[in-house]
Amino acid sequence: MLQEIAEQPAALAQTITEERGKIAQLGKFLQGRGIDLIVLVARGSSDNAALFGRYLIEITTGIPVSLSAPSVHTIYGAKLKLQNALVIGVSQSGEGEDINRVLEHSRAAGAYTVGVTNEAASSMSGLVDETLLMHGGRERSVAATKTYTGQMMLFYMLAASLADQKPAFDYEAIPDLAARSLEQQPAILELVQRYVFMENCVVVGRGLAYANAYELALKLMETCYVVAERFSSADFFHGPLAMVERHFPVIVFAPPGAMLSGVRDLMRRLSELHADTLAITGDLEVAGSCTRAVILPREIDEFLAPIPYIIPGQLFAALLAEAKGLNPDSPRSLSKVTRTL
Repeated sequence: MLQEIAEQPAALAQTITEERGKIAQLGKFLQGRGIDLIVLVARGSSDNAALFGRYLIEITTGIPVSLSAPSVHTIYGAKLKLQNALVIGVSQSGEGEDINRVLEHSRAAGAYTVGVTNEAASSMSGLVDETLLMHGGRERSVAATKTYTGQMMLFYMLAASLADQKPAFDYEAIPDLAARSLEQQPAILELVQRYVFMENCVVVGRGLAYANAYELALKLMETCYVVAERFSSADFFHGPLAMVERHFPVIVFAPPGAMLSGVRDLMRRLSELHADTLAITGDLEVAGSCTRAVILPREIDEFLAPIPYIIPGQLFAALLAEAKGLNPDSPRSLSKVTRTL
């Protein structure tokens, strides 16, 4: 897992190089097709990447994006009207049976289908209209890391190709920012010693950082066996805040941008409750208001933050698992490919 975390800058750069031309052509084709709805279908970490894709595509293009409920297709057999839709399946292996079933049904219903996967020869690649590939090599750890960020990168590229105007981000900068995030590993190795006995926590993020709250919580559950709930910072005020008491651990993603003022309000309230707060942030005010912080460069803006901000979270989960005496590469009861219908 640690090796694959370290491979991410190179994997992201390779994905940009290999897929740039294909995605530019795909964007022109889809703009001419008159797409008025995008549906994303995924499970697990891929579903978290899709959640990020939803925010980014809607903000960048104005096209409504829905996260599919695969059971609507696989269990209930509903027939959806998708003639003007783009349906994107997201799967590290490309072998998720429910994801592929949704893609088959969607294509039959008139949708244009795209597969996002790490495996060029997968079942998914054989049934969609177009395949977008991550180029980071085989991922061996059960816990997804480089495939999660690779999927996010492909969403950056797709959103930019679908936008009518120049987007508010330059994804070309992300591989270098990811490399800078890896420099936090020694600090995080020291930090995790304080959390060896953690059994429960909450992970909070909002907007473009919301997906990372889901992803870090998943990583903590599958590699460290920590019961990790995840919330939007807005939703957290609507009830879940009541479970926070003295020393309760709360991990917060606090990148710069539109959501930062709300995160600052949350940090002040958590401080009043004497919670144990860990912020991943570039904002010194937030860092100063919490118990501990992983401080990233302040020049990482809101739109570029999601990938470099999840990397400290990945390192935290992997190193905490090792500190707990667990093997993050082979979590109990899990396998690399999960098949559900």
